[in-house]
Amino acid sequence: MKRIALMLIGLLLLSTAPVVKSISVPEYAGLSLIELGLKDSVVFGAYEIKFTDVDPNWTEAALDIYENGVKKETAVLGLGDSYYCPSSTNTLLKLTLKWARSDKKTILVAIESPLVKIASDEKLNEGEAYALPSGFPRIKIKLVDAYDTSAKFTVYLPYTTITKTVNENDGFGITYQLTDDVSYYPYVFVVLKSSVNNEYATVDIYVPKYAATNLEIKRATTEETTTTETTLEPTELVYNDILYVGEILTINYNSTVYKLRLNSIGYYSSLSLFNENNTPLETFRVKEGGSYTSKKAPIRIEIPPNSVDLVYNRTYIKIYAPSGAEVPPIIREAKIKVDLSTNVKEMLLNGEELIVFVNVENQGRGKAFDVNVIAPLPNNFELKSGIGTWSLKTLDAFTKMPVLVYTLKPTQVGKYDLGKVKVEYYNEAGQKKVVTSNEVRGIVVYSIPEISLSAEAFNGTWSTYVTTQEKSVKLRFKISAGKGNPEFEFIKNATLELILPDSIDGETTIKLGDIKAGEEKIVEGQYVILKQAVSIIGAKLKYQDPLGNWHEKYFGNLLIVNSIPPKVIVEEKVQKVYPKPEELPDYIKKTLDSLNNPTPLAQAIENVTVNYLPKKLDYKTPLIVILLILVVALGAATVNYKNKYEIVKSKLERRKKRPGGLPKKEEEEQEVKTPEVEKEEVL
Repeated sequence: MKRIALMLIGLLLLSTAPVVKSISVPEYAGLSLIELGLKDSVVFGAYEIKFTDVDPNWTEAALDIYENGVKKETAVLGLGDSYYCPSSTNTLLKLTLKWARSDKKTILVAIESPLVKIASDEKLNEGEAYALPSGFPRIKIKLVDAYDTSAKFTVYLPYTTITKTVNENDGFGITYQLTDDVSYYPYVFVVLKSSVNNEYATVDIYVPKYAATNLEIKRATTEETTTTETTLEPTELVYNDILYVGEILTINYNSTVYKLRLNSIGYYSSLSLFNENNTPLETFRVKEGGSYTSKKAPIRIEIPPNSVDLVYNRTYIKIYAPSGAEVPPIIREAKIKVDLSTNVKEMLLNGEELIVFVNVENQGRGKAFDVNVIAPLPNNFELKSGIGTWSLKTLDAFTKMPVLVYTLKPTQVGKYDLGKVKVEYYNEAGQKKVVTSNEVRGIVVYSIPEISLSAEAFNGTWSTYVTTQEKSVKLRFKISAGKGNPEFEFIKNATLELILPDSIDGETTIKLGDIKAGEEKIVEGQYVILKQAVSIIGAKLKYQDPLGNWHEKYFGNLLIVNSIPPKVIVEEKVQKVYPKPEELPDYIKKTLDSLNNPTPLAQAIENVTVNYLPKKLDYKTPLIVILLILVVALGAATVNYKNKYEIVKSKLERRKKRPGGLPKKEEEEQEVKTPEVEKEEVL
């Protein structure tokens, strides 16, 4: 039962598994069926296939095969038979007789060429295009949009544009129109291998092995027109300009209208001439650098040397006609495309400038006149170089203006859009046209906020200078971002790298992450003190700006940790020991003997001891004192005797004034005595 259950589960899984579609690429690309009458031929590139014979029952036909004008072989084909040119092992063309009608005397021939892969797993990003190699017509396959399981392509042909949407593992073919009646399908076959939404797709591209685009059918009998041939000489240049493949030029002469169509271009370009009723008159070839004079109309066609442009499927052509002929100009439409782009979508304020590129291209066949380009200037940007408008007198078909460049400088952070470029011009009909470019959205302007860093150590309190005797210390760092718009002003992947001396050990790299404007982050850690020192701690902040560029900012001398213990001052008391009194004289003598000049010390000792010695008898001093006393006494006596003499003298003078008188009594003489005399007498 278990085995049966497993089998049933397997069958269910197989039934629900998605079926992968396998694209079937056509084996051949073929022309539209070509109808040929007897003796008619079809010229396809270098090959010409001519219907030369048929059996009476119209069941077999003979086809002569020419290559570059040289007959190679005659193929006799029954209905449904095929012939391979040049061989079945190296096939360029496969010819098949599809049908033979005896009533119309015509056959239908199928001409095919094997499809070959020219691009395998070609990766196309959205907006990119693949162009066919040189030698092919100017065809480009552009990836417009990539989806999860499908993709949208635009195929540019020389004469039209086609848009296709295809699923993965599927493909699509493109028809190339050779003439009004004959087409080549698939001239390009595109297979979508894979698709990644909004990014890219991978494709395989196939083309015919024989990819010629020039085809002409030659009829054995040409329908005659009622127009009579003229012998007037086509001498007047009536047209000297470009003519594109498929375009028809009208020539009016003498009330007659001729139409000239350019069928194909190359070293030999094919042209056809029609009357006003579009009846073919003549088909002919003109060699580059040569000319051709029509046999059915009074015109001559000349193709100047080096005038064939295979890229744009056109050539310069000169048409000569008789005097009085007129050629109305072909009014072509210009197709102006404007592309706006910038060098960056993200930028820094006060950093690089925004460079704006404007590409203007004329992708049409017509000319554009008085082209004016007006560029946008978004808010919060200022124009630094260049100008806001450009002008050009004429922009020719399939040409570009020089790339227009101007620079803008943002003045504020934020997200901005660059508006559309406007282009004004006049087409060949004189009508004013206005086209606009794409917009560039989401231009983001960032900035780096002002970053500051502070640090503290803990020793009971937080400080930028601490002293500690502990074996470890706690450090704290604060990183701050200045005020601003946090959406557009920030740093990211920030890392703080501490610069520690050899006296401190611990974590040196600290991850901080993103820091927005107005935000701060605080980190702490315990650090080991390895030895006593004055430790100066710095740091380096490494971070990325919003665009991913790395920056470094150094912060020195953030904080100081002093782990040296305080100095202890020990005062040592010295006990001086002096000699004993009885030892002192001998100590003094030895000290004086040891000196080179003992005199100062000896005098100092003497000044100390003199006050303790008994005083000696001094004979000189008493004698001097006595002598002084005697001198003083002698002086005093001299003065006294002089005074006494004066007194006595005065008395005697008074006595002489009384002559004949009696002598004084003894009492009177006593009264006359002065105290000084008395003192002298006593002595």
